[in-house]
Amino acid sequence: MCPVTSELSVRTTVKTRDSRHFRLPAVDRAMNLLELLAVSRNGLTLSELSRKLEIPKSTAHYLIYTLSTRGYVQRMTNGRHSLGLSLTGIASQSRAEVDLSALTIPYLREVAARVNLTATAAIMKGAEAVIIGRANAFQDVGGGAWVGRHLDLHCTAQGKALLSGCSNEELNRLFLRRELAQYTSKTTISLDALKAQLAEVRVRGYAINDEEQVHGVRAVAAPILDPLGNVMTCISVRGSLDKIPHTRFAELGKEMIRAARDIALQISGY
Repeated sequence: MCPVTSELSVRTTVKTRDSRHFRLPAVDRAMNLLELLAVSRNGLTLSELSRKLEIPKSTAHYLIYTLSTRGYVQRMTNGRHSLGLSLTGIASQSRAEVDLSALTIPYLREVAARVNLTATAAIMKGAEAVIIGRANAFQDVGGGAWVGRHLDLHCTAQGKALLSGCSNEELNRLFLRRELAQYTSKTTISLDALKAQLAEVRVRGYAINDEEQVHGVRAVAAPILDPLGNVMTCISVRGSLDKIPHTRFAELGKEMIRAARDIALQISGY
């Protein structure tokens, strides 16, 4: 018999098969878990999720861990689990943000692979930065860098890259009666000191976060400019102290500047 199946016979075969043959159990379980958390007011424990989903605790743990690294599930202080902020971020993204995210993803993957660090793209919304795209490096889940996460502007590399396009007058208005929260001993809490940092960012072309928001985490970011020189978005990489020693700042800064220029050219169509 000739090993060729007609289009009609393929259609017939597909229709007559049980549709469950085409469903992925792991995806089903993940969606069931999210749906359970969506209707739970107080969150659910690992044991409760295991029992309700009728799956082993180990399987429930792996599901929770995977979804947590993507920001779709979060662990509350009482040890229970609830929906994470990534779901809100996806649902609230505008069409322009979705398009910008899709455009930056290939570049983020390129950068992440080249420097072996988690790469993100972010935009400014009001007085915060919001992550709109992410690419993980090999053996780096990039915890804390999920799509949809809101970030402080004054103590993150993304935030300072985005602020680098603001004049001092705009900065005064943006931070009027707004206290600069302190997270570590390295966090800048003075607007004048922040302005001085932003002046340095404009000169060298990239911003740095040296444990200013989280102990043990550093990041480097560069702004992405439109044809008129306005900051549209930014691209960044983050990692632990051993992955980003001080001696690597300049190297990563050049990588971010190059990627930012490539993305800017793609956006402008040149």
